[in-house]
Amino acid sequence: MAESGGHARTLSRLAGGVFGLIFAVALPLTLVAFAWGGVLFSSQEITEIFTEELVGSGALQEIAVEVLLERVPRGGEDLAAGILDFLGRRRLDEMLAALFPVEWAESQVRTNIEALYAWIDNDHLVPDFFLDIQPLKDRLLSGGAEDLATAVVGSWPSCGPEQVEILLHEGVPRGELPAFLCQPPEPLRTTVIAVATELVLRQVSTLPATVEIGENNPLDTTPQELMDFKRSLRSLRAFSRAGWLLPLSMLGLIVAVAVRSWPQLLRWWGGSALAAGVGTFIMLGIVEATVEQARNSGPLKTAFPGPFAAVLQNVIDRLLDVVSGQLFALGFFIAGFGLIMLLLGIYLGRRAASRSLPARA
Repeated sequence: MAESGGHARTLSRLAGGVFGLIFAVALPLTLVAFAWGGVLFSSQEITEIFTEELVGSGALQEIAVEVLLERVPRGGEDLAAGILDFLGRRRLDEMLAALFPVEWAESQVRTNIEALYAWIDNDHLVPDFFLDIQPLKDRLLSGGAEDLATAVVGSWPSCGPEQVEILLHEGVPRGELPAFLCQPPEPLRTTVIAVATELVLRQVSTLPATVEIGENNPLDTTPQELMDFKRSLRSLRAFSRAGWLLPLSMLGLIVAVAVRSWPQLLRWWGGSALAAGVGTFIMLGIVEATVEQARNSGPLKTAFPGPFAAVLQNVIDRLLDVVSGQLFALGFFIAGFGLIMLLLGIYLGRRAASRSLPARA
């Protein structure tokens, strides 16, 4: 009977150790999913971050200007290619603020973030992103087009004699902008501004009230890969909300198979929590390294060129800061609480053992 009881205790301790190990592995994974899920699937927090980055940096306004100008003809090429490159940061910010008030930009961010979260649950391959440019059209048609053309042409470098000669005989007399970007002297400068204004007005009148953005797949993935990615997002969202059940169930199983007293409960739970806390710090390092590698990856940079590239980098940095802070705090709390429980359990166990010695004697 004594040998049978010894085997039972050994098996119960072995089972408790297995359940404790599962808890120590499952809890850090659950915390990572909880931290990322709490940020990624919080439309309010994501909207605030993207609003500050897109609107504050002027990236959204620059994208809107490029959408507006990209179809205006310039020597058979794309007018948007480099047209804003000569504008100083301050002058560009002033122009964008006049054409795109902050209220408009914030409204566009909120609308498109809502479209992003709707996309996760619908069957569309890409999100229905768009810009409401009707307010912009109204401002351009009421005098803003000439201000825009004047600011842009005024930022170009001065034309050389050969370029002036080309402007006098080609392109501009036909109502087209030149294939090169330069600012001629007066009175040709006024003519170029007038041509640019007319082209912008002509383009504005043909634009719809809303313009789709990102209708193509920027990552060049197959439809099946996109749908698999969406299913992964849904799984992450579900796990971030219900993943707690696994580590909590392990604590219950430890009690069922290995705990026979309060000191044992404190030791088992304390040791498991301490290991889980240490595991959380390890997971924190893995998460930071993985995100850093993904952030610097070539495909991600090429998929989001232009103003979006810097914005995306800043958004990733901010999200990582939030998640890292949460994981560090949770890991520190769990490890500290586990250590306290473990030490208290050891103390109470020794105290109980010392009290039982006189009774046996």
